[in-house]
Amino acid sequence: MERVVVGMSGGIDSFVTAMLLREQGYEVVGVTLQLWEKNDLTQVRDLCDKINIPLFLKEGRSLFRHTVVEPFVESYLRGLTPSPCCMCNRLVKWKLLQEVADEYGAKYIATGHYVRIACLNGKYYIRKGIDPQKDQSYFLWGVSQEILKRALTPLGDYTKAQVKEWAGKNGYVQLADKPESMGVCFLQKKDYRAFVQQNTTAVCLPGKIVGPTGKVLGEHAGLLNYTIGQKRGIPSEDGEIFYVREIDTENNVILVAPRAALFTGSILVERVQVVSKEDLWASDVEIKIRGLGLNPRGYVRIEELDECRLRVYLPEPAWAVAPGQPVAFYRGDILLGGGIAGKD
Repeated sequence: MERVVVGMSGGIDSFVTAMLLREQGYEVVGVTLQLWEKNDLTQVRDLCDKINIPLFLKEGRSLFRHTVVEPFVESYLRGLTPSPCCMCNRLVKWKLLQEVADEYGAKYIATGHYVRIACLNGKYYIRKGIDPQKDQSYFLWGVSQEILKRALTPLGDYTKAQVKEWAGKNGYVQLADKPESMGVCFLQKKDYRAFVQQNTTAVCLPGKIVGPTGKVLGEHAGLLNYTIGQKRGIPSEDGEIFYVREIDTENNVILVAPRAALFTGSILVERVQVVSKEDLWASDVEIKIRGLGLNPRGYVRIEELDECRLRVYLPEPAWAVAPGQPVAFYRGDILLGGGIAGKD
């Protein structure tokens, strides 16, 4: 019987993952990751006891703070729009689960992500899950080959509705009806601006809001309070509505423009990580710059600038691409890799 380590959060997705794998004949070991505040293990222990699997706690608070939280704070202070969930999934959660798997002699690592794993030409890729509303591949580019070859993600073959139905039929109706946790975990439903200010000694000073003609339209309340495409808090001029076009951290200035000026035909992508560079030169590569939001339709053209930077030419203009956002590359439902949108 092969042993598998399953990341357990106490929610329906990880629980059903554990049950499915146990039904498939695996020896399941549950692991809860200690990433931020001290975990209350009551519920997850109860669930593991019900299906008779052991549960272990893996400490990861220092790694999480240095890898996710501190870059999150620093990014906003630099005028970027980070994606902490992308960083956490790639660089923290899977890494810690791999460590536990090695410690307990488990061949496989499993999570409740709605994605699938494919082996193509000897390389391992993440595939989109079959539920388009729950597909989480966008956040998982950059997971190493070493981890992917050991990864099991059974929920990629199910819709969320099917997972809830399965849990209900097996006597876990209350768990199936439990509201999902949403948003960035360490913010705990607080505004990110307040969190950043509480976690930095940097002084957030007011400055100028400058219009498209160079005219000063007003004063901003500190750069971290603004993101690209934001309309709230931006003054208009002669009835024309403006949006944040650029955050100039060097001069402490917010540059604004009409909505049409925020469209772009190309994106600079930095810190690129892909399974195989050759995949990017195919004629049918698409991108996602938002998890479930509006993304450019059609195939992109890619120019390599250096080892870790690309220029991506879009088939149609994209609106309000914010530096710091993840950019994921796909061929069909295969995730090729990704990177971070840079400042031009």
